[in-house]
Amino acid sequence: MAAEPAPDAAPSDDAGAAKKSGPAPAIFPRPAESASLAEALGQDSFFLRHGLVDGWFIRRSDVLLVSFDNLASIGEYQPPQPWMQARAAKAGFSILGLLASRRDWYRNEDAPAFLIALRDAGFFRQFRRVVFIGASMGGFAALTLASLVPGAVVLAFSPQSTLAPDIVPFEDRYRFGSRKWDWQSAPLLDAAETAPDLAEAYLVYDPFTTADRLHVARIRGPNVVSLRAPMMGHRAIRQIKALGMLQDLIEAVGHGRMNPQDFATKMRARREHLGWQRGLLSLAEERGHKGMAWRAARRLQAIDESNRFARRFARRLRQEQKAAKSDAPPQTSDRAERRAAKREKGRDRGRDTGSGTGSSTGRVDQVAADQIRVIDLPGTLPPFTGEIETLSNALLVPERKHDQLIAQGVFYADGRWCENARCWIRAHRPAPIPTLAPDEVVRDLPGTHLYGGHFRRHFGHFLVDSTSRLWALGHLGKRPDSLIYLPYRGEVEPIRRAIRNMAPFFRLLGVDIPVQTFGEPQRVERLIVPELGFGWSERYAGSPGYRDYMQSHLNAAAPAEGGEKLYVSRARLPATRGGVLGEALIEENMARAGYEIFHPEKHPLEVQIARYKAAKSIVALDGSALHLAAFVMPRDGRVAMILRRSAANVDDYDLQFRSFIGITPDVVRVIKTDWVAEGLARSDFRSVGELDFAALFKRLKYLKYLPANFRPDLPGEGDLAAILASYQDKRGTPFRALQPGESHQEDEE
Repeated sequence: MAAEPAPDAAPSDDAGAAKKSGPAPAIFPRPAESASLAEALGQDSFFLRHGLVDGWFIRRSDVLLVSFDNLASIGEYQPPQPWMQARAAKAGFSILGLLASRRDWYRNEDAPAFLIALRDAGFFRQFRRVVFIGASMGGFAALTLASLVPGAVVLAFSPQSTLAPDIVPFEDRYRFGSRKWDWQSAPLLDAAETAPDLAEAYLVYDPFTTADRLHVARIRGPNVVSLRAPMMGHRAIRQIKALGMLQDLIEAVGHGRMNPQDFATKMRARREHLGWQRGLLSLAEERGHKGMAWRAARRLQAIDESNRFARRFARRLRQEQKAAKSDAPPQTSDRAERRAAKREKGRDRGRDTGSGTGSSTGRVDQVAADQIRVIDLPGTLPPFTGEIETLSNALLVPERKHDQLIAQGVFYADGRWCENARCWIRAHRPAPIPTLAPDEVVRDLPGTHLYGGHFRRHFGHFLVDSTSRLWALGHLGKRPDSLIYLPYRGEVEPIRRAIRNMAPFFRLLGVDIPVQTFGEPQRVERLIVPELGFGWSERYAGSPGYRDYMQSHLNAAAPAEGGEKLYVSRARLPATRGGVLGEALIEENMARAGYEIFHPEKHPLEVQIARYKAAKSIVALDGSALHLAAFVMPRDGRVAMILRRSAANVDDYDLQFRSFIGITPDVVRVIKTDWVAEGLARSDFRSVGELDFAALFKRLKYLKYLPANFRPDLPGEGDLAAILASYQDKRGTPFRALQPGESHQEDEE
């Protein structure tokens, strides 16, 4: 079998050099091989074979490094030698290297058995301090296997907490390893479970590498210390070595004098390092802040004229900007143009250079006609900044039939595109920039108005997309005249009806101003544009301002009321909305186990909130109800999410639950078949999942949502076929099974 590719693996050594073809000669000679553990224990060095792992030991002092391979280090040297062998020798530390014979993430019986045998024989008691060390895969092994040795310390670089897909659905970099090895039943599969008992653990990671940040967020304990290495990527250890910090870090941990503040202070030197500069500029560009990236590149160039990378980067962005400007800018009415010119002429005379007015929690970065306030709340991390822009005479452009599909957004008075107002259709699909037809009418809208983005009629998308800017209402000194939404798909009248239908929810959220939408471009006298505080991908974490606003209002809507065990069902939704075959059977089984069967669409919002606040255990198919539950559930609750299709956005739910209420949902993947309408080549929100019912209830029992002795009623032969036929009758179209290899579509209902 071919070896697993390791696109994001940690480097095989701290040298950070490019991988050579074929193994390199070993730096250190291999110790003499011992025939048994008893023979090895009496030696100052030994090489001991132990099934899928080999042990390589050299005694140098009373500090012992226990090192683990990562994906790239396996097979790099011939003969194999421990990772970090050279660093241990330089520090004068003893080393015990657990050499992996395959890239199995140490998910085998031999690795823990070897450490237990050494522990029980008294091997580790010879040392004053034992430090388990590893990167990426090796970091996972260090964090989990160190729990077998009382008093052990861990230094882990960019570690994974686990590869169990039910636990970390956001981790998609190591799919082979996740599928190949046992991440369900074998012990020591989750560092989040072993970390609380460690004597000390130091986790070095880049908070801007999303998956690494999410892993580290799971690894908590009284003695766990996170050491941030911003803009250094998954291979942060290479950058730390390039800064000359790696040896000092290893020795500080080894001697027990690790000072996190000292590490943070030394990390400031990274700003002079080219690798960090590349990461910073690339991240800014990737997140749409091209102007900021260009200014930063110019600044780096001014500091160091020999910085060719900064010069090339700035030149490329400037060329792209000129190419974009060659396209026709949005056209406005003659009256609006004259008014903008007049305002620009008098701008310098009326510019306010003071500290600005407004909330004491914000600072005014730009004053005059347009302002940017930054609401600097504790815990604000990228991609959130806390920005609220106020635009004068902004051009608000909804989607119209003659323009690109879904093109919509906001322009400054001078015709520049307002990136902060961009709407997102899915995680990787922003709304296109609109253009105006030469004869298009632009209406004037006087007053001050809050921009809400686009309005989505589907409840889940309303929560994700259409509430994401409401957090600003908690930070405005003066109430705006209205809340303005752009009509999704340009459906003005249906969106207006949906806004009226959503009036009870707006009241719960404290929105006591008119809510409106328009089908024609508007020149808005003053438009307040908050950043997205919630949304797709990493924004599912919610900004501090958004979390506080939503949770405070929704929790105040109703007291907890209902049972502690809740099954949230989609069984009564229209057939066009998708689901699973035989959910009524799931309801019957869960009811027998003491769960209240709850159909949220049949109840007012206050009742839904009350039920979710009371529930200690929720079992549900993935869907909108869980997005609402994530705002208000108790922090000691549990959630089991049953996937209703193969391509569900599991990581979004996971991130929302963990960020808002500290719960990691248990994901239940038991899909046998995705049924789609004939003529479709992918699953979507309308598809119907066929579950493996035996596996479903077995998994719920394993996760302790059902008692171990629970005997479920399972569908008989032909039952699911009859239910599928009923779906087809209701839809008026035949279904077909999605075949392996066919594509799946991101959720868009």
